[in-house]
Amino acid sequence: MKKSRLPASSATPFDELSPRRRELVQLLAKGLTNDEIATAMGITPGTVRSHVTAVLAQLDVANRTEAAAAFVAWEASPTQVAVVMKRPAIAVLSILALDEEPRTRAVAAALTEDLASLFSRWCWFPVISTSSSACARGLGKTTCEVGQQLGARFLVDGGLRIAGGTWRLSLHIDDVETGHRIWTDRRDYPAEALFDAQDAVCEAAVAAAYPVLVARVQAVLAPRSRPPVEFAAWELAHEGMALRALREADANAAALRCFREALAREPHLVLAHFGVGLACYDAVLNQWGSKAAALELLRASADRCIEHAPYGGEGHFLLGRYLQSRGEWERAIAPLEAAVGRNPSFALAHATLSQSLQAAGRSDESLVRMEHAVRLGPCTFVAMLSTLHFMRGEYEQSLEAAERALLSNPRYSFAYALAAASAWWLGDAGRGQAHLRVLRANSPPFRPSGFAATFGEKVDAVERLARALEALSAGR
Repeated sequence: MKKSRLPASSATPFDELSPRRRELVQLLAKGLTNDEIATAMGITPGTVRSHVTAVLAQLDVANRTEAAAAFVAWEASPTQVAVVMKRPAIAVLSILALDEEPRTRAVAAALTEDLASLFSRWCWFPVISTSSSACARGLGKTTCEVGQQLGARFLVDGGLRIAGGTWRLSLHIDDVETGHRIWTDRRDYPAEALFDAQDAVCEAAVAAAYPVLVARVQAVLAPRSRPPVEFAAWELAHEGMALRALREADANAAALRCFREALAREPHLVLAHFGVGLACYDAVLNQWGSKAAALELLRASADRCIEHAPYGGEGHFLLGRYLQSRGEWERAIAPLEAAVGRNPSFALAHATLSQSLQAAGRSDESLVRMEHAVRLGPCTFVAMLSTLHFMRGEYEQSLEAAERALLSNPRYSFAYALAAASAWWLGDAGRGQAHLRVLRANSPPFRPSGFAATFGEKVDAVERLARALEALSAGR
């Protein structure tokens, strides 16, 4: 029998709760009032109050806030997340642009991201990352083949076109296991009203895909962050996300301009605040511009996301990235666990948490978290996997993964740093210097000393990477 990598753990107070009371705490952690919980559970507000009092005593916490925090931490535990990972997964394939309008392609890509994000927030089932789903059409000829390659049971797919000032959105859901199309929908929307329909579309898709869980899904919907009041702001934020994904200094700067323009139009747009935080972290990692300014903006973006979407994972994820960028790898664990607890399908949070756990010496748990990330993003986390291998001293695997990452993104500065350092530790200085030369050509300001000062000179993996790059720079 294969030995589990999960750390041994004793039963928690949540394991002792009845399923009904656990559901109540789950709704409480979503921020629902007693009246809303009563409606969701089909009981009276008075009964809810009695249960809340009993649950607080059973959990040994002082108030609802402490109970909610404890529940999120419990939900983020490797054991609980593993339960989610075993469930059938959903993959949202890239919505096809069905006309020649450039705007249609941009809106289709944005809708794909938003649909996947809403699925992951609303469901207790894993949702494959869109960065992996984007390449799905080349993975197989049939629905079954695509689903098997992605590890998904349900595929959401569709097309979008605009004609005469009207958007036509067509969606369908296929069951990979049976090969049946279980839901189809086609709707028309005025040009400026399409994004308003996303919630209804996702609710219908989730309800159709999981008919036996309709009631539960509708009961535990998280309070939604305020939607953007301008369609243009939404488009700008998604344009910024596409630019940021190029991992280039100029593109990153352009992405920040998009996010700022989106926030000037809609200050409460969480996607834009999140994008600012991601772009700032990339600037710190790759040494693009002022580190102090980027860190300050990264922390502010985390705060804004938590303020506008307290039950989402974005702000907690950014807080974890901020702490990692200050060399506080162990302190980053708690907010990253909070991000996972709020959204078990947050693949990037799983992968980032894996890095902090490895830095903290929790190697076995780190591998489990990275396995969860790969489950959600089977075509994605190559560079982060390279980082984890490097942290573990597995230089051959780190080099292979870094060079794979560079095949898909040949201007990814940090991937060159990983490849160069891994090659040096393997004794292949020539290969390492070749990667270092490209790194310097693509990103002249990058300095090993700057990386060490940012991410913690006393962190073993950081010290090893800086040492290798310094040696290669000196021609050793």
